Amino acid sequence: MDHSWEEIDELAEILESEAAGNAVNTGKARELAGRLIELCPEIACSMRLILSRFQAP
Repeated sequence: MDHSWEEIDELAEILESEAAGNAVNTGKARELAGRLIELCPEIACSMRLILSRFQAP
């Protein structure tokens, strides 16, 4: 997990904001989740759930 903490932190902020009822950048969430699948295969299942959650309409 080389440079993934920045991506994880950024994605966590998006998820927390969405949980609080705020509008979020779903494209950025998808981008980060996709990147984290590559960087951290051990959390790929969770990242796929996020990709599914923020699926483009």
